[in-house]
Amino acid sequence: MSPRARQPRLSLEPLVECYGNVSTLARALGVERTQVAHWRSDGLPVESADRIACSLGKHPAEVWPDWYGLTVLLDGEAA
Repeated sequence: MSPRARQPRLSLEPLVECYGNVSTLARALGVERTQVAHWRSDGLPVESADRIACSLGKHPAEVWPDWYGLTVLLDGEAA
């Protein structure tokens, strides 16, 4: 993938649903509500999604069931 190509983004909705709302999720992540709102509207880059899930004690595949397919796709682009 070229550096300028936009990576796929994942929906924040599974985490918002898990935590009930944006404010509660923001507190759990230790970030401002506005950052969570930004992620909610623009989606999460794969690397950020991985870090966020892990910081909440979850494997990304627990949050995004298609995680493995997505990471295999990205690994194939890197080759």
